[in-house]
Amino acid sequence: MRLSRAAALALVTLASSSLATQTAASQAAPPQTARQALIEMFFGQAPDHLEKHLPDITRRTYQRLGGANGQSGLGMFSVLAAQSKAGKNNLEAFDTGSTFATVKELPGGSYERMDITVERDDFSGDKDEIELVPHMIRNSKEETLPFILHFIFSMKMESNIWRLNEVSVAVRVPLADPAFLKSMEERQLRQNEQMALWSLRAIITAEKSYQSAQGGFACTLSALGSPGKTSGASRRNYLYDSQVAGGKKDGYTFAISECDASHYHAVAEPELPDSGQRAYCADDSGTVRSSADGKAATCLVSGELVEEKVPAATSLRFTAPAQSKATSGTTQPAQRVRISRGVSSGLLVTRVPPIYPPLARQARIQGDVILRAFIDPTGDVASLELISGHPMLAQAALDAVKQWKYKPYLLNGNAVDVETQVEVNFTLSEP
Repeated sequence: MRLSRAAALALVTLASSSLATQTAASQAAPPQTARQALIEMFFGQAPDHLEKHLPDITRRTYQRLGGANGQSGLGMFSVLAAQSKAGKNNLEAFDTGSTFATVKELPGGSYERMDITVERDDFSGDKDEIELVPHMIRNSKEETLPFILHFIFSMKMESNIWRLNEVSVAVRVPLADPAFLKSMEERQLRQNEQMALWSLRAIITAEKSYQSAQGGFACTLSALGSPGKTSGASRRNYLYDSQVAGGKKDGYTFAISECDASHYHAVAEPELPDSGQRAYCADDSGTVRSSADGKAATCLVSGELVEEKVPAATSLRFTAPAQSKATSGTTQPAQRVRISRGVSSGLLVTRVPPIYPPLARQARIQGDVILRAFIDPTGDVASLELISGHPMLAQAALDAVKQWKYKPYLLNGNAVDVETQVEVNFTLSEP
């Protein structure tokens, strides 16, 4: 009797355990999809969120590899993932639907957000191929780029976990799509307008520098932009963009008209009169106007105001804050020595490189900025004045050079103030 009771009790316990197991299984979370695995891989919070979704052979290989700094290849993958999720407050990912993720506050500030859409999600057995396409949004509208990027992520189930087996990148250029071509044309025309406006500003700045040096305005672009000799004397280059100095750039023609030593007009007019681009004009006051019909004559008579005045290049300067320094004995009058660029470059200890202005890079503006530098006896840059250079590059040059440090210049064994010139070069790499 006792045996039969024990057997019955065991049978009931076994049945209860089986029922509990079945109930727990029925309540378990559904298996992760390949798309969810991809989201977790790049934006997850767990320590192994990335490694978890790499194939075993990949993890073992990268764990055996080590970088020059002791960081493994797998660690470098983790750094990339960490950078991707660094702005998680600006990112929203979606498990389902046509949008994979939305990223706001992109670096550089050119776009308000990026939408990443799912073009296809081909699931078959233990494999899934997900194709994603980024879309750049500016002013609530998608920006048409010269090409369309497609990212294809090939996922495979391994040990009940989705693993990333392959990443492919395809570049698509729809050359026969009328809408795409029209959008590209409009984008290029707007860029040409912006370039024309920047170039006109450069002419105004060059004229101000020319007037300051020569006592009157230049009446031709070649006079502003062609270095050489006049009557045996060296002639400065005031306009550093050779294309603008030549009168044509990016679909625009440039000219100086109605000019004498005290007055001038500068114009930028589209080469094609029916292109839909604006014309721009300016006078000796620095006021810039534009005309929607693309005609310089209209701009000069009744153009719409673009900006009141372009500041003179020489108005850009830097002066270090005054510092009180204890002195002892008899105070000697301050001495200042003018030295050449070559001598001052030999005294340079710390050179902070300039940050290339994003707008200048986008407009492919490059060239040299020349600054007059005053260096104190300790080797610090006391003040800077702009001598010449493109206005879009000048401030970046000032911001860099004011952080430079020199060895003190000694005269008869004593450190003295120094005046010299500094050249800062902005060069674009080939596109």
